[in-house]
Amino acid sequence: MKNTTEYIHRSRYFYGNEISPYGLELGYLDYRTLAKAFDAVLANDLIAKTQNIGYWDIVNGCEYDEETDEYVEIFQYYIISDQGANILEECTDEIVFYNEELDLYVWGVTHWGTSWNYVLTNVKLEVEQ
Repeated sequence: MKNTTEYIHRSRYFYGNEISPYGLELGYLDYRTLAKAFDAVLANDLIAKTQNIGYWDIVNGCEYDEETDEYVEIFQYYIISDQGANILEECTDEIVFYNEELDLYVWGVTHWGTSWNYVLTNVKLEVEQ
């Protein structure tokens, strides 16, 4: 399921964390502030190593980009809480997997090599400067 509506945030804070000056300047929430909103534990091999323990459903976002006719490359996987999954589902089009047998959510991060301070989400900011 792809989040088709743009989420608009109207505060300098996102779940109690101050949004970076870079995000405020460009008008979009940065990944570092987003990730501070919930606990995330790096688990890159988790999905591959647990394929035989239940099925990983995509509960948010999409692994396939219809515009480019290609699968989206996921560079890192993070175990996240229910709260994290809810935040990502409510506010973003980030890819989130869920495994019912493990009762576990995993966030698939699709960028690599740039500090999260300088990577922006699709969360539009409308904040008075």
